[in-house]
Amino acid sequence: MKTIKEKKACQRLRKSAKTRRLTQRKPSSGPVCRLCFQEPGDPDKLGEFLQKDNLSVHYFCLILSSKLPQRGQSNRGFHGFLPEDIKKEVARASRKVCFVCKKKGAAIKCQKDQCLKNFHLPCGQERGCLSQFFGEYKSFCEKHRPTQDIQQGNVGEESCVLCCEELSQASVENIQSPCCSQTVYHRTCIQKYAYTSAKHFFKCPHCNNREEFPQEMLRMGIHIPDRRWSRILCATCGSHGTHRDCSFLRSNNKKWECEECAPSAEATGLGEGAV
Repeated sequence: MKTIKEKKACQRLRKSAKTRRLTQRKPSSGPVCRLCFQEPGDPDKLGEFLQKDNLSVHYFCLILSSKLPQRGQSNRGFHGFLPEDIKKEVARASRKVCFVCKKKGAAIKCQKDQCLKNFHLPCGQERGCLSQFFGEYKSFCEKHRPTQDIQQGNVGEESCVLCCEELSQASVENIQSPCCSQTVYHRTCIQKYAYTSAKHFFKCPHCNNREEFPQEMLRMGIHIPDRRWSRILCATCGSHGTHRDCSFLRSNNKKWECEECAPSAEATGLGEGAV
């Protein structure tokens, strides 16, 4: 059993190892984000990788950049962010040094008053920085990020309600429910849950609270997408349905048939999902 002093030493070693990985990354041979210089990566962490007119950016890098305005309609540029504005933000960021990797091009600034730390989104995520996906889309360094008073007794003695695995000893990797104060989750589990449920179905997994829970999760940096599922019913029986994305149906597909009705369609030369 490690002592508290030994655990802190291990955390420092892991942090320094992460910093070395960030500073020693090899140049990419493919397209990279102009605002963080990283490849497409994990869309759950960096958002959709957008490319247009020799310009490529992560969606999260766009919405979290400290001085980038969204002046266009949603169908213009990159979801309303105009190419000329993005290039100006890239030029501004080229003078800012990331406090994690020590390289220039850091477009995100800690929003705590008088804090001068700037960082690239992937670097900040590695170091424990936090970004909020609502309102002014603020970001904070690891020292000024919003915190929760998670009782030490809840960590290590209980497991995450969503995955049933043991909770992490690092507080930044856990998140506590505001409505069920004794319930603690892994941040990664809550984030996955938010992506699958989306804004209109996101609620406390323990007590179904739809007010306090989403607000606290937003404050603590959980990204809750505003997405409505497009559903289509079986053209034959009308009693079964599917989401277009789940069945890989294009927007111009007007008909779909469930597994029970599909054989009759095959007999006529039509496959499942025929139009």
